[in-house]
Amino acid sequence: MMKKLLINLIFWAILSLAVAEELELHIKYLGIPMVKVNIVDEQNTITTKANAVGLAGIAAKMNNTYISSYNGEYLTTKYSKYIFQKDYTEERQTNYFREQKLAERINFKPREEIVNYPINEQSRDFFAALFYLRKIDDITNGNLWLDANKSIWKTHYEKVGNEKIKTIFGKINTIMVKLTFEKISTLPKENTDMLTNNLVNEEKSLLLWFSSDNERIPVRAEFMMRPFPVVWELKKYEK
Repeated sequence: MMKKLLINLIFWAILSLAVAEELELHIKYLGIPMVKVNIVDEQNTITTKANAVGLAGIAAKMNNTYISSYNGEYLTTKYSKYIFQKDYTEERQTNYFREQKLAERINFKPREEIVNYPINEQSRDFFAALFYLRKIDDITNGNLWLDANKSIWKTHYEKVGNEKIKTIFGKINTIMVKLTFEKISTLPKENTDMLTNNLVNEEKSLLLWFSSDNERIPVRAEFMMRPFPVVWELKKYEK
């Protein structure tokens, strides 16, 4: 019996490792790498680590970690942030109670505080929403709901075309998707860490390029800032 149990445990451990997915992206501005982002999706948890590089590493000293626990269709159950930047530290955990359409945010740093706030029953954090978007069969047109720093955002996604672009896999066919954002809640927008603070903005859109195969790997993103966009490029992918 113990031998059979051990074999089963080893089997499931190997299986869980087999379905793990890891992405490394570089964030660039004017072609200069600013931040390296590592994302691992494994066992219903997305772990994202962002570290400033080059001159940005000296100026910002960013060393941030975001952990999204989810169930079902990438619906967030718990979202934790560990932010260590120059002149700013933040440690918090948000728990989601969907039946009550409520979230509980527990701050540990910079000060201890517990805050409850309303959510949409389909609210996700940004990283869980990105992975969910990849799984949608008909990605032509629709809406997502985001919890972005204690505010409810309605996010419209729209397929805007197909494009063959150069990637780490060579030149591949991609699907281009445009995200636009509408703030629904009346709570004021909070300033937070440098990586996620401006990703959701009513005045700016986000373009995503996914591989056009079944994997829908995010190979590129452009955050439409002025005068030049901030570009995310996939540099490494393992599954």
